Order: sequence, then structure tokens, then C-alpha cells
Amino acid sequence: MPPEVVTELQDLTQYQDIHGAAATNALVARDFYTIEDPHERTETPDSRPTFGLDDGETDGIVFANARDVDGFLTDEFGGTNFPLIHAVLQGPRIVPTPRLISEYARNGHLTDEEARTLLSVISPHRSWDTSPYVTQVRERLEE
Repeated sequence: MPPEVVTELQDLTQYQDIHGAAATNALVARDFYTIEDPHERTETPDSRPTFGLDDGETDGIVFANARDVDGFLTDEFGGTNFPLIHAVLQGPRIVPTPRLISEYARNGHLTDEEARTLLSVISPHRSWDTSPYVTQVRERLEE
């Protein structure tokens, strides 16, 4: 994980809401990921490219491209950032958060009911209630 993402998570922990709780949980899980500055790798630019995204997303994309990862997890799927992320990723598949949740259910890490509940809990906090994308994910979980 790029240091800029860790900084953004640390900033989010100040909030007493679902975002602060999620950021705290991600930081507590520190033993399960490594922190690496993508700009210190020989195959990446020395400075942050200008993609029109925030620094954390930009560094995440640089990191994902450099590490040749399979997927790039993002909650950007309803606005203009999704096609931009798609354009600058050089290989990884974009994995929107609702899709990750449904894949956890499909692979037995969550039940369909747990996945639907998780989507219901997150949706109002991420403006997903009217998202056609999330509606499709929910419908697949109900099949």
C-alpha cells in the first residue's frame, strides 16, 4: 500500500462515522499488508503523475501498475473517476467495492445475506442507494 493511502486513512480516523471506523480497521490490520512508496521503484516515475485523481488514488494506480497486480480495489464507479482510473491502469482489473463484496459471497467468505446486509449498511454512507451498479450487484445476490 502506498504511504499516501496510509496518510489518507489516518486522516479519516478522526471522524466518528462509518468512514472513520473503516479507516481504523484498515490501519489495525497493518500486519496483513506492506507499505511501499511506488515512486521509489525503478520502473515508476520519480514524481506523482497528474491523472486528475487524488494523491492516494494516483499512487495506488502507480503502485498497481508497477507491481503487476491482478486487481485494483476502488469505490469509484458512479462518477467521472471510474473511466479515468480505467484509462490509466495498465493491466489490473478494476474491482469496485460492491463487486468485491459479491465475490466474497460467491466464494463462500460471506453468505449472500451477509453481503446484502453489508451493502445496505455501506450504501447510505457512500451514496450508493440509487446506483444502478449496486442494484445489479444486489439482484445477483438475491438469485
